[in-house]
Amino acid sequence: MTTDSPVVPQEYLPLCAGLAMKEGLPEIEAVKAITINAAKILGLDERIGSLKVGKDADMVICDGSILDPQTTVYHTIIDGEIVYSKA
Repeated sequence: MTTDSPVVPQEYLPLCAGLAMKEGLPEIEAVKAITINAAKILGLDERIGSLKVGKDADMVICDGSILDPQTTVYHTIIDGEIVYSKA
């Protein structure tokens, strides 16, 4: 999965994964493409890319697929602290 940054900024990576889903990539594979699989390619999968005790992790809590632009994000947690909470 790529955004071709700087032509398409990396902020659009979830959108690119969502577009791949639209074309038939299963949702779990689209999420893995921008999380654990990317971490494996970089050789960082022991530290990031999935939720596991001892790994660095940031989380987003939402009401649907994180790859769906219609999804509402309720909380964002970075380094164990809530940095965004929808009022």
